[in-house]
Amino acid sequence: MVEVLVADPAFPMGQVLNIVWAIYRNLPFIRAVVALNSLERALLVLMHKQPSMVVASLLQCSPTCTCVAMRMWKVTLSKPQVAEKVLQELLSRLMNQSPCKTSTSTGDNPRVLSLAAARTVSEILLQRTCLREVEAIFPQLFLALLFQVSFTTELTVQEVHIFWREHQEDLLGPIRSVVQSMRVLLCSMGFESQALAIEAQGGWDALLSSQTHLMGVRIVAREMMKTPRPLLSTIFCHLAELLSVEEPTWEMIAMVFLVEMLGCTSLSEELDRALEIFPMYLQSQCLGMPSLVLRGLLRLSERPDTARKTLVLLPYVMEQLQGADSDASAIALSLLSNLLRLLEGKTLSLTALALAEKLQPLFSDESSTVRELSIRLFRNTMGVVVDAKKKKMKEVVWGSLLPLLFHLHDEDKNVAKASQETLSSAGQFLKWRQLAQLGETVQAWRISECLLARNRSRAKEYLRQSQSYLRSPQEPLRREAVRFIGLIGRQVDGHEELQYIREVLQDAGRDTSLLVSSLATQALLILSLRKAESRFNVQRLSFRLLRAWTRWHSAPSEDSAQAERKQQPQP
Repeated sequence: MVEVLVADPAFPMGQVLNIVWAIYRNLPFIRAVVALNSLERALLVLMHKQPSMVVASLLQCSPTCTCVAMRMWKVTLSKPQVAEKVLQELLSRLMNQSPCKTSTSTGDNPRVLSLAAARTVSEILLQRTCLREVEAIFPQLFLALLFQVSFTTELTVQEVHIFWREHQEDLLGPIRSVVQSMRVLLCSMGFESQALAIEAQGGWDALLSSQTHLMGVRIVAREMMKTPRPLLSTIFCHLAELLSVEEPTWEMIAMVFLVEMLGCTSLSEELDRALEIFPMYLQSQCLGMPSLVLRGLLRLSERPDTARKTLVLLPYVMEQLQGADSDASAIALSLLSNLLRLLEGKTLSLTALALAEKLQPLFSDESSTVRELSIRLFRNTMGVVVDAKKKKMKEVVWGSLLPLLFHLHDEDKNVAKASQETLSSAGQFLKWRQLAQLGETVQAWRISECLLARNRSRAKEYLRQSQSYLRSPQEPLRREAVRFIGLIGRQVDGHEELQYIREVLQDAGRDTSLLVSSLATQALLILSLRKAESRFNVQRLSFRLLRAWTRWHSAPSEDSAQAERKQQPQP
């Protein structure tokens, strides 16, 4: 009957599933050699004609690959041509990690079938059959299993129950099962030393937890870098090919592995593939992806053979300075410092100017590392802008003086030191000797007075910058902002401007810090006394004018005085 059925094996999926299920259920009870041979021929014919349907059906029959299922897999793998199709189908199932569906059926859940494929691969490798066919797809199979580990850590409880409901006695959980498959694959292909080294560094255990998973991936990648160059090149190129299309399921794992491999000195031409895909992932919305790519670029910028190639990504790197991720900004700043040293001539001048304009907002970043790196990089940009762009650069430097002054009081000593050095360099760039000297000696109060005395037209801009520092989480910076606003208030003449400054100081008087609020109250009192003194001076001047006017009107004219003298009798 079976031979008649498979004579024309053009069955729809439902019928193939029924046939495979029938063989799976009846196989343990069949003893006759003729009947067993008939079933084996049927499986081979079905697998040859419809490999995708048969593999999916067999995975549904036994997700955990029981001994009966293993007998059926061994039959399908007995012929090299059929074995290649089986392994390709299993690889395809491993890479199909679509989001789970609401159905509790194994057949309707590709995630469960993907997990079943990983378990089946492990069992096949333990039988040490078709090793030549496995070797042909080793890079792809190894990476697929690695992605599978990551995906398995995200399985829902319901999916684990679907996979394990008929095989509760199994000692290996879903995640350990996949990790075991990776170890078996490495050992089967002759990489026992790599498997042992990963274990010694805790790599296998790290893969089991979602919290340490990426660390485990890095350990695995570092050990795989010790494999022969041809294999290493194949793995790298396959990763680059996979990453050429965004796939949220496993793109983070693939990128972590690829970035780790960038430090391998035996790779050279292959690294160009990474530069082709990096722009797409620098703009990725995936949490942590831009930072990861920037780390990769930083590595390439430090390699003599690839440093200049990274310059093509300079615009994308500069865009990362505008993001809210401090980690990405810190890496981007280090990378930009390297790239700036690779530029020359007019390009260097233009880039430095454009970069300087983007750096000032980072002076007040929440990360002390970002603050220090941005201030030091700003100092470097001043020294390389030349010719016509120097005038524009002076405007940028003028706009940065007050933030640099405030950060002389930064809680982080490295940031304060960087601000002091940059402020002194700014004085030299502006050819303002007094500022350069005061910056070297860190005379902050005198610098404040000099800024207002040198250019009072910038008072409004200084007020705006100072207000932004009133919201700083650092108390010393808020304190210096209040002090400088009070200094501005003592030098403005307009009633409206003075009233606005008073309102700003009144708000600062409600600061949570007693030092800041007290200083704001003190500044308000000084401004009030100044106003009273001004009113008193006006009153005094008015009184003097009135008295002079009265004397002038009450004094007799010169003609009247002469006439009066003539009328007097002569002695």
